[in-house]
Amino acid sequence: MGSLMSRQRKKQKTEKVEKIEIDRQKDSYDFDRPRMDFCVKKPVLYLYPEKEIDVEIKLNIKNSDFTCVYPKFEDKNECKWKVKANPNGELTISGKKYPYLFWEANSYNPQDLKEGFVVRAENAEEFLEEKLKILGLNDKESTDFITFWLPVLLKNKVSLCCFQTEQFFENFKYEITPKPNSFLRIFLSIKKIEKEINIKEQNLKEFKREGFVAVEWGGTNIQN
Repeated sequence: MGSLMSRQRKKQKTEKVEKIEIDRQKDSYDFDRPRMDFCVKKPVLYLYPEKEIDVEIKLNIKNSDFTCVYPKFEDKNECKWKVKANPNGELTISGKKYPYLFWEANSYNPQDLKEGFVVRAENAEEFLEEKLKILGLNDKESTDFITFWLPVLLKNKVSLCCFQTEQFFENFKYEITPKPNSFLRIFLSIKKIEKEINIKEQNLKEFKREGFVAVEWGGTNIQN
């Protein structure tokens, strides 16, 4: 009798382990991969050539999964667009005109939050206008950025805001042909905080537009 009960308990334990493994396989989360840190929200890419030209844009992302792309990639296996770019920023694909190229992704890459700014809701608009001007966005790009991210800062009440550096962009690489003479990339990490904290203020670099210019901005609202 004892031997029979022992075999039954062993069988139940084995079945339980098998069920866990099956559940793991069903789950979309990769257990060998780091926890998903954030959603890369609305990176948009503007192109300003000196004259109307054909441009090919390839986008390679590491440790990330696309959730939305518009317009769709011409070749999703290569994550590639082909556009006719105009000096006024207008992009044409298959006869349809676009102001920019858009994508979003879930990312497992680290963010640098060691330097930045503490921003209260009542100062958020002024903060964005001031910093985006320093960084080099023009009026249209700045308006596009602010109308997307200002509501987040207003809702948060108090936010930690950190502009990511070149190291961050190593995980999100473009291959643009012909290559732009100057390429500005802005990514703002926003994290709601309950009270103001002491943090080293970032030294933001000014951007000069020369020749064929490419500009990208995006961000994330960190939830944890």
